[in-house]
Amino acid sequence: MSESPLDTILPKMQRTHEKLLAHLATLDDVAANCKLQSDHGEHWSPREIVGHLTDAERAHRRFMEAVVAGSPPAKVEGFDLDAWNAGRVAKRAAQSLAELAAAFESERAATLAFLATVPPDAWPLRGYHAALGDRSVEEVARIIGLHERMHLQEMVG
Repeated sequence: MSESPLDTILPKMQRTHEKLLAHLATLDDVAANCKLQSDHGEHWSPREIVGHLTDAERAHRRFMEAVVAGSPPAKVEGFDLDAWNAGRVAKRAAQSLAELAAAFESERAATLAFLATVPPDAWPLRGYHAALGDRSVEEVARIIGLHERMHLQEMVG
């Protein structure tokens, strides 16, 4: 029996997620809300990053669900990823790190449950992801883990 893309995606995704959760557990309120510095200047706080990851996780899963269901999204003209991200972060501004982490855990559980149902012939199916362009289900599943890893690196330096 051939290996499913999930066989390589899940272990990496799980390792990254465990590292993220371990890092979050070390943060007090001040550290969770402290804006991070990058080469591009000030960025989000760890709390805001968790909110961002939560919303991105949901968006990525909805894309994959639509593609697998045979209704791949069409190109969205004029989509502004920065504006979408800023709006979502602002919408979650009143939530604590604990609330955001719980929401992220819920989204991740839904993603894992969905990925377990993806049939072998659906992994290469494609659609137009508003932020990522033309992508396959497999590519977006891989991007979820990469996205989390990128933001974890941003937090831990």
